Order: sequence, then structure tokens, then C-alpha cells
Amino acid sequence: MKVQVIYSSLSGRTQKVAEGIFNGICAEEKTIHNLKDGAPVLDGDIIILGYWVDAGKPNEEMSKFMPEIKDKAVGLFCTLGFYADSAHAHNSIERGVDMVKDNNTIIGTYICNGSLSDQIKESSRKREFNQANEYRWEVMKNHPTESEINLAVERFNERINLYKLFKDGNLEFKSIL
Repeated sequence: MKVQVIYSSLSGRTQKVAEGIFNGICAEEKTIHNLKDGAPVLDGDIIILGYWVDAGKPNEEMSKFMPEIKDKAVGLFCTLGFYADSAHAHNSIERGVDMVKDNNTIIGTYICNGSLSDQIKESSRKREFNQANEYRWEVMKNHPTESEINLAVERFNERINLYKLFKDGNLEFKSIL
């Protein structure tokens, strides 16, 4: 079974998670691809998509790519400079799921704290200075942590193994969402 990890990253945080997932997943064959290098050939059995959240949804590059994915088992993860357990974070991953769920089987999702790019922080400061944002950005500057990456690896390894068991047993794996 081939797994493709495909991601889009602005600050390097999503790339860090994507590389951690790629290095940690157990698959007979696996590839990793950064969308900045162009769209890859979709020849994997399982596609794991990673994006940074932009205005509550997948960033533009990933949003344009997602409709191309059809008839695949898909896992999604996102990074954002906000709380991973917030309603905003859950809505952001759901928007990604909504972009692929009609044509694919969703095997799992993962939301990770990230750090905003300096460019986005400066843009926000120019609009309005907000001390609460400054505190949050300071706390999140070291995310994603190794623990968060390990949890993403654990999540997707579990779902890849489960998907494979279903396929080997001639059972239909239904989308989890």
C-alpha cells in the first residue's frame, strides 16, 4: 500500500509535521511532496494532506489542489497559530474535510498548534495591536513540538493500519466524518 504525504507550508511548521509523519509512518511505499514544487501524480492508495490554516480554511494552494483528489483514502492535518482544541481549529479542519469528503474516504484528521509566520504577525499588528495575540504568539512560537508530531504519527499509523486491515478483510472502510 502506497502512502503519499502532500503538504503546503508558509512558516515551515506544516512542513515539520509533514516530514515527521512521513518519517514515522509505516508503509510499504511512501512519498512526500511539497505543493510549492507543483501538483504530484496522485498514485497513492492513501493520501495524507497537510495545510496551514488561512482565514479558517485550507490555504489557497491546498484549496486549489484538493478538488483533484478522487477515489482515495484521505487523511488531513492542519497547523494554525491558534489553539488546536478551539472551535476555530475544528471548523478549519472540517472545511478541509468538506473539500474532499464527497469523492473520497476520510480515514482521519489531526489539528496541530503552529506558529504564525512573521509576515502574518506583522500584517495583524498593522491592522490593530492586540496584547492577547502577542502572548499567544509567544507561547506558540515553539510549536509544533515533538510530542505533537509523535501524536500525528501515531494517529495516521493507526488509521493506515486499520484501513489496510479492512481492505485485506474485504470490508468497506467508511469515512469517519
